[in-house]
Amino acid sequence: MRWTDYALLTILMVFLCGADAISGRPLTLHEARLPQTSREMMRSGNWLIPTSGGRPWLERPPLPHWIMITTAYATDTQCDTEWSVRIAPGLMALIVVLLTAWMADVLFDRNIALASGLILATMFEFYRYATLAEDDIFLAAVVVGAMALFVRMEFLFDPQALGRRTSIFGWRPWPVVAFFILLGLTNMAKGPIVGAAVVLGTTGVFLLIQKQWLRIKRYLWLWGILAAAVIGFSWHIWIQRRFPEYWSNLRYDFSDTEEFNNPWWYYPPNLLFLTLPWSPAAIIALFLTWRGAWREKQPNLRFLWCWAIVPIIVLSLAHRKHHHYLVPSLAPWAILAALGVKPIAQHMFQGPAKTRKISFGLMIFGAPGAITLAVLAVLHIIPGPFAMTAALIAIWLLCVIMFYRGLWIHDARWLMAAMILGFSVLYSWGQRYWPNADVQDTQFTREAEADVPRDKLLAVDGDVGPLDFFRLQFYLRPDAMLLQNLTYLRSNQIHSPDIYIISRAKFAADLSQYGTSEQILQSTYTRRETSPADRFTLFHLIFSPDLSRYDPPPVSPMQAMMRESGPFCGPAPVKTRASE
Repeated sequence: MRWTDYALLTILMVFLCGADAISGRPLTLHEARLPQTSREMMRSGNWLIPTSGGRPWLERPPLPHWIMITTAYATDTQCDTEWSVRIAPGLMALIVVLLTAWMADVLFDRNIALASGLILATMFEFYRYATLAEDDIFLAAVVVGAMALFVRMEFLFDPQALGRRTSIFGWRPWPVVAFFILLGLTNMAKGPIVGAAVVLGTTGVFLLIQKQWLRIKRYLWLWGILAAAVIGFSWHIWIQRRFPEYWSNLRYDFSDTEEFNNPWWYYPPNLLFLTLPWSPAAIIALFLTWRGAWREKQPNLRFLWCWAIVPIIVLSLAHRKHHHYLVPSLAPWAILAALGVKPIAQHMFQGPAKTRKISFGLMIFGAPGAITLAVLAVLHIIPGPFAMTAALIAIWLLCVIMFYRGLWIHDARWLMAAMILGFSVLYSWGQRYWPNADVQDTQFTREAEADVPRDKLLAVDGDVGPLDFFRLQFYLRPDAMLLQNLTYLRSNQIHSPDIYIISRAKFAADLSQYGTSEQILQSTYTRRETSPADRFTLFHLIFSPDLSRYDPPPVSPMQAMMRESGPFCGPAPVKTRASE
């Protein structure tokens, strides 16, 4: 690949992630967790223990927090704006795209490499997590980095250079050293074993089927294994000694909960949707490369097959399955799709000449598509101003012209450019204008922040939902108090005669146990609400003069994540029928 190829991929990723960062799209339910815990890390100066309102929140290890905090310092922010917390995920996604293209260049050629990067960038699931402030894209960067080092060793390094007397204690080239470091870091990017199982499963199966024992001896290295173990498990062991319930928290995810307990065949059909719009090309490539991989034993195709298939098998062994667990394993499917695009294009080039003319494309696809977009805009089915719809129509027509020009001159580059342009604009338009279930709640939170005087105490009820309070906290002032539950209104650390608190409407009656409350503001719609009683509401509570005060009990990791009930500050609350 040329430097211009990497520059093109970088420009595309900057456009995709940058358009999302400035789109004004509010943080999602899950997205707010990492920025908010990172913000608390910055304020407390404790970079080892992620916290939520001072409570230990040990759902994830801290590597993504460290990267997000570093970008916050670089941008002179405090992890408190939407655009700033989406920089780190975008950078991780850029690393994944560039490394994927580099590996495709090593395994195949420049054209496949460039197409692989473009395809991965516009693959829906990858794009989605490249623009979300969540952990999966951080794990993907570490996993793909380890795979890139493995590719460098196996396809660019002479195995004889190590000699035949490679000792388990002996010297190893720097890519092997870096491979083990990244292998350990997979445990610091997400839960233990998840990323390491993908890396070791893929590389191990490939080395075994190749039956090249000298290559296998590279990785039978005591110091590398110890380095990976120390890097990967030291934080988890330290946290367990500090918080004995930590292993209970991990066990809950791996075995105790039935959440996301999907069938063994969950991943293959979901993969068809995760790799859209490129899944047909990837499936075609599987059929076309079967002979080369398994009958002709071509090592590059064998490795690609192992990387595409083994993670699905490994992840299917666990009962807990979710589509985003495949984000670190989308890169090989992008390379497969790049291999499948060429024969598809060649087949299209064989069509009748009259069906490959630009005028034919405009008549059959361009004009009908433009008319459809205009009608949908007039009927207000397409959101956004009509000027934006006019821009979409112009880009649609441009994409049709580019696509059919490629068909006419037998140049697949025009076809690829048309599709990349169309998908990129569609994604960016959707981020800005497509209806979002979090908009009303975000607007409510911003209005609540403005309505509460700066000299008044503002609190968030942590009992509103397992993750809902993160988004509330993110859009509120940094010193807003998070209460484990409403009983913490009895805390003797609260000295104010009144307090503003955000809770759900159905908890209004429960507040009467602590004083006199009035509703100040309410969201017009709360995500996943079943009735107006579930809506986020701002209350002003004036404490009863004779309210008993207690020392607030510490909150365990399991209680912070609402996996265990309590604790309560004073007597257990008396739940009203409405709140139940």
